[in-house]
Amino acid sequence: MKLLKLFLLILTFQFINYAAKAQAISYYPFNSQLSIATNPTKVVWMDFRFQMNSFTSSLNTEPALMVNLGYTKNAFIYAGGGVNFGIVASIVDNQDVVKGYFGSVGMRAYPFEKAPKVSVNFELSPYVNYDGTSGVFRAWLGVGYHFGGKK
Repeated sequence: MKLLKLFLLILTFQFINYAAKAQAISYYPFNSQLSIATNPTKVVWMDFRFQMNSFTSSLNTEPALMVNLGYTKNAFIYAGGGVNFGIVASIVDNQDVVKGYFGSVGMRAYPFEKAPKVSVNFELSPYVNYDGTSGVFRAWLGVGYHFGGKK
């Protein structure tokens, strides 16, 4: 089990390294989530979310694979899914590494003509615990900045 935890910790640092080459960053203030994404205007992209308002042992990391379903002039619709990891909690409190799984359907809109790289993000995300005993329907509303500009 310790080898698995070490592997997941290394994998998390690799995700963070990959995310450091981010093309977009978003913040969801009502949920205190920071999102770092690869280029979200590509057909397939990765999103890495980090919980910001918690004790160290409760910090969650959510890598997700997203697929763009359609584009308009100022927005795009996407769907995907991922895994919720509690890596710090697994090391500190000997909890399970995998906390749960989620799906996502969302939209990133670029409504500001004077600031075309700023987005307003909205996402619906059903979440289920790793053992399937409970779940929650999450909604995210936030703002983002796309360093590469919009498509």
